[in-house]
Amino acid sequence: MHHSTTRRLAAAISIGLSAALATTSGLAAPAQATEGAEARAGRAAQLTDFGYRGDVYGVKLVTNSVEALNLKDAHAQQLCTRAAGQVVERESVVSVPDNPLINVSASTSRTETYVDGSTHGVRGTSTIGDISIGGTVGPLTTPKLVIKGLQTTANAFNTPQGYGHAESFTFASISLSLLDNTVIQSLPPELQELLAPLDQVTDTVFTGTQQVAQEVFQVLSDVTRPIQIPGLGSIALGYKNGRANSHNAQSQASALRIEVTAGDRRQLVELGTARVRMGGPAPVGVFRSGGTAMDYQALEGALKFGNVEHKALPCQGSRGRTQTYKVPHASQLLPVPVLLDGVVYQVNGDQFRAKQVAKGWSRTAIGSVSIPTAQLVITDISSRAAMRQKTGQRVRSKVSTAIGSITVAGEALAIPEPGGVVELPNGMGEIQRQLVDTGYRGSQVIGLRIKLYSEAVVIDLARTAGRIYPR
Repeated sequence: MHHSTTRRLAAAISIGLSAALATTSGLAAPAQATEGAEARAGRAAQLTDFGYRGDVYGVKLVTNSVEALNLKDAHAQQLCTRAAGQVVERESVVSVPDNPLINVSASTSRTETYVDGSTHGVRGTSTIGDISIGGTVGPLTTPKLVIKGLQTTANAFNTPQGYGHAESFTFASISLSLLDNTVIQSLPPELQELLAPLDQVTDTVFTGTQQVAQEVFQVLSDVTRPIQIPGLGSIALGYKNGRANSHNAQSQASALRIEVTAGDRRQLVELGTARVRMGGPAPVGVFRSGGTAMDYQALEGALKFGNVEHKALPCQGSRGRTQTYKVPHASQLLPVPVLLDGVVYQVNGDQFRAKQVAKGWSRTAIGSVSIPTAQLVITDISSRAAMRQKTGQRVRSKVSTAIGSITVAGEALAIPEPGGVVELPNGMGEIQRQLVDTGYRGSQVIGLRIKLYSEAVVIDLARTAGRIYPR
């Protein structure tokens, strides 16, 4: 589809979805500015005393807490910034690789930082033109779910009355085609309830337009577990939540979680996700700091995985308080199984207006990593990145890493020095410790990089960034 056509399609969808199902907490959501998006984007970015961040994408594939990174279709990411009037917009068309049952088209994601009178905020919007899951692929025929114009919006803002947030989602139309000769009365009760608001076209095809969006989302929100669609998988509401206090606001919404169990694999697909957050004060700059336990890349052009519950320091910092997040277990099973236990993220940051100084640190730790096919076990991997900046000066960085033990088939292997490399037995691969990238704004450090030659994979463990940007 031509770029301008896609833009017009997205605009038409968003205009047609005025009857959105919305919840707002904290404060009333500020009204959308009446001027067009291009006019707002064209204005000069305005530096504020807040830090903003946004993440919006159409499709995400998740397996056991590990994301397929290159499947964040139309990923519009607003990195931490103090500037209002910043717009990031992405458009793309994608299907889930290796699963022809999942097709998504015309996806548009947008994040925008804005000032509207006395309101400052950051808004994320995901619009997916057409989602088709199921149908006939070769000898396999499953029920087919088609959703058009799925839109998700998340909004975090600050007014003179304080911080607030708002979330909403809706769609233009939905249809579910069941297999021929399906007896409706034999379907799970929850699925019958989901079909009830839809207009029955034939014995096995149910459709509905945006007027029934609210009823469908209400059915999904009332059930306590995913609704099973026999022969295809299950459908569930994603999530819609946010919070606001005297220092920050965050808003996040994910429209649908569809698990596809038909065929030869089990895949969880999240559709229409928007996450935004803002906070203050940010008198010196914004932190772009945090950790990822594992990045996993197959060199033969297959999927890239990572973001094991990636955690980041809030843009404005944590007011000097250490924030800790734990992920007990995570695993990536293809193409080479990697099992992680005891992942811990820690972040800390503060800003001092009088001294015009910002400083902080991030740490990523993994209790143990196991790669069974290589009989490789590594314990107590960690990396830490510290940063300090005085306004107008280069960020001062300090990085460190630690490794507990490395064993292959139960035999201990030497632990490499920082920057050093150790060969794995029998020419299987190599392990490199402490890869550092330092620049004017700070540093990033990878605790350990494992290369397995025969499998052609590179696995980065305990990646931590510590950077400060002025705007």
